Amino acid sequence: MTRRHSSNDEQQNFTKLDNDYVRNTDKAINRKQQARKRKLRRIVFFAIVPVIIIALLLNVLYNQQETLAIKEKSKEEAKQHLSVLKEEQDSLNLKIKQLQDDEYIAKLLRKEYYLSEKGEVIFIIPDKEDKKDD
Repeated sequence: MTRRHSSNDEQQNFTKLDNDYVRNTDKAINRKQQARKRKLRRIVFFAIVPVIIIALLLNVLYNQQETLAIKEKSKEEAKQHLSVLKEEQDSLNLKIKQLQDDEYIAKLLRKEYYLSEKGEVIFIIPDKEDKKDD
């Protein structure tokens, strides 16, 4: 029988037998340790990969929510602008209808351009603001 010495063996003052049984036992122990290491690596891999995937999906979700919020804000601004434009359109349509009326045009000409009919006299009364300036 041959003896194998290792650094641990020398410190503990015993020698390990070198026979088939011991070698087979050592191989079995090494296989168990290797299997344990592989199992631990698999567990770590299958724990880390889903966490990374979940983190990426949450990041995508967060970015989509931000984009959606920006678009919702833009939509609200567009709706407000549309309502202002509709009010302006209604006002312009009313003005078009009024300008098609001869009486309204005559009234407008009298007011804005001081035009009069035959026999009318126009008196200009100063506004309150004109009195304050003098």
